[in-house]
Amino acid sequence: MKKDSKKLYTTDGKVQTLTNDIDVNQKLSKILGKKFSDYRKIWDKANNMEIVTDFPLFLHLDMNQECNYKCPHCIIGHPEEVAENYFGDYLNFKDFKKIIDEGAEHGCPSMEPQGNNEPFLIKNLHEYISYANKKGFIDIMLNNNGSALTKKRAEQIIDTGLTRLRFSLDAFTQETYSKVRVGSIPLERVIRNIDNFLELREKKNYKLPLVGVSFCKMKQNEHELDDFIKFWTNKVDMISIQRFVPPTPNVKKYEKYYASDTLKEDPITEFKCVQPFQRVVIKNKSIAPCCVSFNKNLILGNIDTTSIYDAWHSPKMNNIRKLHKEGKFYLDKTCKDCVDLIYPNNQINNLSL
Repeated sequence: MKKDSKKLYTTDGKVQTLTNDIDVNQKLSKILGKKFSDYRKIWDKANNMEIVTDFPLFLHLDMNQECNYKCPHCIIGHPEEVAENYFGDYLNFKDFKKIIDEGAEHGCPSMEPQGNNEPFLIKNLHEYISYANKKGFIDIMLNNNGSALTKKRAEQIIDTGLTRLRFSLDAFTQETYSKVRVGSIPLERVIRNIDNFLELREKKNYKLPLVGVSFCKMKQNEHELDDFIKFWTNKVDMISIQRFVPPTPNVKKYEKYYASDTLKEDPITEFKCVQPFQRVVIKNKSIAPCCVSFNKNLILGNIDTTSIYDAWHSPKMNNIRKLHKEGKFYLDKTCKDCVDLIYPNNQINNLSL
């Protein structure tokens, strides 16, 4: 890269983002101005656990669990685990508007209408994003697998107010892509869809959305990481390298996907999760303090009966924040299971509740 820039988006180090000029948020500040930079200053304070905002800064909506791929390292590739860990109705557009309206009322700046799913399977996705943008959300992001972003869908989405669009690829060659992205269309077609979107953005002379690609580093693809970075460096605005984390505590089922260097790491001595200081995750209709797929014990409420504001200020949410600020994540079983999955050599495995 002309000038490598790395930023850790979480204190657990699960994601590193490479850019070819300046940090992504600095770039967005230049494009969107003071309102965006002010929001990121507050985000940084929340990320450092210095403040608890009156309302979450980020609404992460896991609206359904539907995907046209069945990747073996993802929970969606295992329907029995989806049935075990997700419950309640999918979010429809009425539910979505209710969530966005509450967020807008409290000045929430950022959201993502996507979780463990392929968002472009929602036919009117552009209407969702446009609605959030018109309600004042200034940072709207989206991950997708690139298979369903046709030229028509690209035209629909580019004028919605989307700020970040990331394509999950996880491979450089077709051989590896077929193994880690099971059920996929050819990688060549996905790359063509990305190129078409970039050409459309250039044709319209738009600066947004910023476009990125992501690579979840696993034993099956780690040998392609350098080639992946070289290929995409001058094509996209950002490259995200993600750490593989099993989607459920069934370690035996997923241990073969851990990258080699992950298994060689020294055990950690401290861990503090910042997600409960940043966001709520709404999975179907359940409100949760984080993105963990197997999170059933930390549910804060249901959008039909609990406001996001009340969930954010609930005793359960306050307790989770307190545990993490004090470094005592191991006092909650869900948090402890999550940390043990992120760091498989974790010495704190012998700590009991």
